[in-house]
Amino acid sequence: MLPGIREFDRESPRGAPEISDIYRQSIERLVLMQRNGVTHFYGGPLHLDDEKDVWLSPVEVDDGEQYSYFQLLYVNTRPEEVLSNPDVAVSYLEIDEASFKLTAVDSLGYEQLTSQFSGDRKQVLIRHCKTGMAYYPRPVTPNEDPDLVYKHLEQLVDAIGIREPEVSVSLSKLSEKDRVPVTTDLLETVHARKYPFGGGEIHSYGLILDGDPWQYYEIFTPHEIERISGEDLLVRVDSGCDIGQIYDDKGCDCRDQLHTALLEMQEVGNGLVIHIPSQDGRGFGAATKMETEGLKRGIEVVFNKGNIEPVDTVVAARMVLGEDFDIRTYEGAGRVLASLGIKSILLKNDNRLKAEGLAAGGIRVTRKRTNTTGTDSSRQHIEAKHKHVTYFGEDEN
Repeated sequence: MLPGIREFDRESPRGAPEISDIYRQSIERLVLMQRNGVTHFYGGPLHLDDEKDVWLSPVEVDDGEQYSYFQLLYVNTRPEEVLSNPDVAVSYLEIDEASFKLTAVDSLGYEQLTSQFSGDRKQVLIRHCKTGMAYYPRPVTPNEDPDLVYKHLEQLVDAIGIREPEVSVSLSKLSEKDRVPVTTDLLETVHARKYPFGGGEIHSYGLILDGDPWQYYEIFTPHEIERISGEDLLVRVDSGCDIGQIYDDKGCDCRDQLHTALLEMQEVGNGLVIHIPSQDGRGFGAATKMETEGLKRGIEVVFNKGNIEPVDTVVAARMVLGEDFDIRTYEGAGRVLASLGIKSILLKNDNRLKAEGLAAGGIRVTRKRTNTTGTDSSRQHIEAKHKHVTYFGEDEN
């Protein structure tokens, strides 16, 4: 059994969902290699441009006291090939996650990222994830200690047996240095930053909620947090999606939903996005999420050894996780809103569970449609979600 699941058995944060036996069994099946504190999950394909072949594998490194989350991007190759023939070029990829989630796809930084995926050269890119989660319940909160990151990187390289990174590719471009943290009655930020967005700027505030299963939250708003107020505030609760919001995976509309909400907030001059990075994979983490990405595209993965036809996102999730394939909870988002004195919101979401979760916490919720249509590649993903009982129908107000 993985360390995080053992820890969860001993003590559960308030509001934390239970782990089903189906998930325990699934997550164990998805471990490709486990050695010297390093757990390498099998992973799955990114859905990028047709000529780009990139496979993403989540990796956790645990030194017995602290743990880190990495993503290994296998370009024009697969994990099994590299593990059996480790003489493949390796580079270290550094990305400021919040900045990149707000980056336009025609920006220089994004072009630098996609250039790493171009051509026929086989290589491995290693990215240390400052936030997110490889598997539930092991959320990662921001850690800026370079010594710890380097120690865990060495542990990863040694355990897997690949080459040391030869090149470091930095795409972290903060628009200003960290400011003095901001405190409200219940909310204390760990950082406050500004990023260019949509012809203006977006303020970003990171905060850690003790006793919460997702732990790290980020607020995106078009102005300073002190100015957030008002009845019926425009709000989006946004679950993290690294493949869509950082790598611009074509199979989902997660980047589009985030950007559409922020552009509307800039236009009306008010509003906020509560972004929860560790809720990737509907709360189960990246290990099972990447498995469902392979199933969606009919690519051979752990749960598909018979070359099945592609399936939609709901069917894929059920194959891996059973009927209860969404364990996200929203008590923390309600705590954030309450700390800012917000009692009524216009919620720009299509997920019934988000509206119900906030309403259960005493927030008056009026739902506002997301209104994203996606691309040809993500259309099936969107349609499948809207047909499921936990989502509002596409024609439902």
